[in-house]
Amino acid sequence: MATTAGASSWAREKALPIPDRNMVIIMEPFDSPRETKALPKFTKIFTSISTTFQSISSTRCRSMFSILIAILPSFLATLIKNPASSDKKRRETQKILALDGLRGLACLFVFHAHYSYSFSNCLEEAPTEQLRDRIMYQPYISLLWSGVAMVDVFFFISGYVLASKPLRLIRSQQVSKAFSAISSAVFRRALRLYLPSMALIVLVALMTHLRCFEAGNNFYWQAHIGKVGPQEPPPPYFTSFWDQIWDALMDCYRMFDNTIPWGAFNVPYTDTGAARPQATIYDPHLWTIPVEFKCSMLIFMMLTLTAPLRTSWRMTINGGLALNCLFTERFAELLFMAGMFFAEIDMIRAERHAQQVELDPSFHQRHNYNLPPARLQNLPFLQPVMSRRNFMSNLLGLTMFILGLFFLSTPSQSADVYPQFQTVLSWVPTYIREKDDFVRVIGAIMTTWPVATSTWLAPLFSNSVAHYLGQISFALYLVHGAVIKSLWYWLQPIVNEWVAGKPVWAMPSGPFIRLWLIGYVIVLPTVLWSADIFWRVIDQRCVALARWVESKAV
Repeated sequence: MATTAGASSWAREKALPIPDRNMVIIMEPFDSPRETKALPKFTKIFTSISTTFQSISSTRCRSMFSILIAILPSFLATLIKNPASSDKKRRETQKILALDGLRGLACLFVFHAHYSYSFSNCLEEAPTEQLRDRIMYQPYISLLWSGVAMVDVFFFISGYVLASKPLRLIRSQQVSKAFSAISSAVFRRALRLYLPSMALIVLVALMTHLRCFEAGNNFYWQAHIGKVGPQEPPPPYFTSFWDQIWDALMDCYRMFDNTIPWGAFNVPYTDTGAARPQATIYDPHLWTIPVEFKCSMLIFMMLTLTAPLRTSWRMTINGGLALNCLFTERFAELLFMAGMFFAEIDMIRAERHAQQVELDPSFHQRHNYNLPPARLQNLPFLQPVMSRRNFMSNLLGLTMFILGLFFLSTPSQSADVYPQFQTVLSWVPTYIREKDDFVRVIGAIMTTWPVATSTWLAPLFSNSVAHYLGQISFALYLVHGAVIKSLWYWLQPIVNEWVAGKPVWAMPSGPFIRLWLIGYVIVLPTVLWSADIFWRVIDQRCVALARWVESKAV
């Protein structure tokens, strides 16, 4: 397996740019490189380990050390290789760091959703009248395992981040550079999204042919009684290796076909022979990738269209299109457009503050502008005024965030049966079919935007855990399904026999909670470890390859 150092050597040999530590969610990388934050109390230990290994001259030992570095999680590998680098200050702004952390936590909650579905399709096994009284279906708590709500958050962040650099150039009157940035992003976007996804499909196909899912297949079909049982089946097994690979390549093509609005790839996804499958076979979670790509192209098209226009015209056009998407139930497009719209609002606010400070020094006193701490020491009479302004701004952001989380908690099944949401749903226009989606996307906007602007909320999503999850979130999204359907489908009946010895649907709450927690302690570290390796070995190299292809093509 290639090491992290090996990745750099390989990149130099192939004239590839060495990838930085940028994170992409489903999802666009941020601009600034980032360093994994270390735990200071372990620094001396890892420094000693590093010194010891560096003194070893044996080629075999060095090779073993390289393999160890490759399979270790990145935060441990960084400490062993270069402990001093862990003390460097992260350069990204609080806004970018907070959005990255939010995306990482959202991806963890997507894993929670699919892990929970490995026990049973609880939305089908019990009537909504029973589900609405369970604690895990209550507002806010349900977000811990609401995959559909977290995908809405992904889409808003993607729109915000994708539009940020072109908008900065447009607003600084560098339209030609903005066009170049948009062109580069368009060229690399497909490679950035589809190459890791294709690698995942082929990897899962190889795992399938090696019978990594055989025990999971047996468990899946034995556990199913009607609609009761795990929600997602393992991928199909082919006795011929080349048939397995061909089927994986067809799955890749199915994913591409869903990108094209008029595509009609006639390879059936199910026994019904559907011409337009709605998901891939080897990992159904990849349905978001074509949506990401299509909505990214919408963002780039609108940026190109509105780049030469005045701000008022651009904001009117983009805001009008976003509202049209909302009331015509194009919710993914709405979230991307809203991300771009609010990214420019943040830039306008920052520019106005800077202009007022430059033209009128008394602006601070009259408008409570938030000065840097060094300036505040020289202007103590402004501190109470500015503190009140900051307090009100943060209070408004916190209120919006909390209310947005409530809207984001709207159930995706029979939401009108839940008393907590009946009033909110009554506000939705009657012609809207997916009323729960309508409320949820508004909640995603209200939840995500304050994270980028509030100094109260940002620290919640900029800690080292959220930062690490943000780094590996795309890889985490890609690999978690395969780990659940191979490792946990195999272990679940074994653990179940030890815990309760009953089917999940007939199990009391106590044994079920123990089963859930035991599996979680086993599966989560495995998923994180697998995602970390996938991120370094495949994801970062795909980023480097996309940049290299662009450099050769231009």
